[in-house]
Amino acid sequence: MVIDMVKVVIGKPWDELWDETMHDIEHRIPQKEDFILYIDSVEAALKFLTPQRIKMLRVVNKLKPASLYALAKFMKKDIKTIATDAKILNNAGLLKLVHYKEGKRVKVRPRFPSKKITIELAI
Repeated sequence: MVIDMVKVVIGKPWDELWDETMHDIEHRIPQKEDFILYIDSVEAALKFLTPQRIKMLRVVNKLKPASLYALAKFMKKDIKTIATDAKILNNAGLLKLVHYKEGKRVKVRPRFPSKKITIELAI
């Protein structure tokens, strides 16, 4: 399933998020995003959205590798590092890992599940 937009919100206080959410529900304001990921702080966001992981999202989106092994070859990185980063991005909802069987082996195909990611930084 492809979703239109993922939004990453960084550093917005939980009480402010709650108030906005309740306001939108009470006034029946539709959500523009299909998926929102909240990250507590800029420091946490920098640890999570590393340059390597952002590059991985770009490579998956553009080249659509057939497997994590192919992704590792495209990125010229160790498969273990690629698999770890892919799992982290998958758990956060920014990358989709599709398991499929080829012969006797089960392979994992990474897919970019969104058309667009927007980032909102609370100041």
